[in-house]
Amino acid sequence: MSDAARQHQPEHPIGVAAERTGLSPDVLRVWERRYGAVRPRRTDGRQRWYTDAEIERLRLLHQATLAGRSIRQVVSLSTDALARLVDEDTAGRLRAPKATPAPPAVAPGSPALGAATCPATVARGMEKAVVYDADGLDGVLRHALGTLGLPVFVESVAQPLLHQVDTDFQAGRLTAAQAHLVAGAVRRFTITGMQCLAPASSAARVVVAALPGARCEASALFVAAGAMSAGWRVTYLGVDLPAADIARTARATDARAVAVSVRGVGESEAMWRGIHALRSQLPDSVALLAVGRGAGGMSGDPDALGVRFAERVADVLPRQQDELAVRAR
Repeated sequence: MSDAARQHQPEHPIGVAAERTGLSPDVLRVWERRYGAVRPRRTDGRQRWYTDAEIERLRLLHQATLAGRSIRQVVSLSTDALARLVDEDTAGRLRAPKATPAPPAVAPGSPALGAATCPATVARGMEKAVVYDADGLDGVLRHALGTLGLPVFVESVAQPLLHQVDTDFQAGRLTAAQAHLVAGAVRRFTITGMQCLAPASSAARVVVAALPGARCEASALFVAAGAMSAGWRVTYLGVDLPAADIARTARATDARAVAVSVRGVGESEAMWRGIHALRSQLPDSVALLAVGRGAGGMSGDPDALGVRFAERVADVLPRQQDELAVRAR
């Protein structure tokens, strides 16, 4: 939209656009940069301002993608064409017979995964993996990331999908190649989502890593993604890293917190010793967080040591706009 056309039109910040369209701010930015869905006005401070017409177009694009299309398939349509398409989809849903809900892709009683899963998306991902359809799997994950945003993608798609893969692999229903196909795709799209985030330069920093014995990189990436989604600047070190190296990095980057992934820990006592060593090498002002599905099985006294355990990073790491009252003790 030209500057002249914008004159005298109400404009709204990205938070309002997200609320009215049902899209996360992360997705709004991706759809603008990658697909040119709209061109909001930028202030000198690089803040985005959206007109009512741009918000309506984004809302229609969202509705069109929820029907099963990719954003790439519909972004070139005019707003009027999008409105007709969404109306047709709505009419089609009203005519369609009620379907029996699909069974959940994650078995009842499985470890908590945060937000509700997306069973249909997880099921499609599994179908692609079984036939070694790497391109199809990429399409499923790309669509999920683009429509859901990074935090929901991680908790509702990526984590349940990897859990299902692990369950099927242990039961002999998947080969190692099929399991690696999914793990690699999940890793790529999680990193893609993280690359689209831009925490403020003034934001506090958190170091994310996994100690020796916790070799599940996806879990560590999920912790890093959660921290970035909350507005933190993240220094991601990967897996199988000695406590001394993690502590050295935290001091060098003036980090306010260190988050270690503890999902899939085989030797909880060994992991506890690693966390104890890490805590002893960190300044008292640096919070130490142990995050992941293995957190519930850790032994020892976290309160006495000054460690916070949680299955989700959002439970122990405040958002940057909140008061940063993160302390180890």
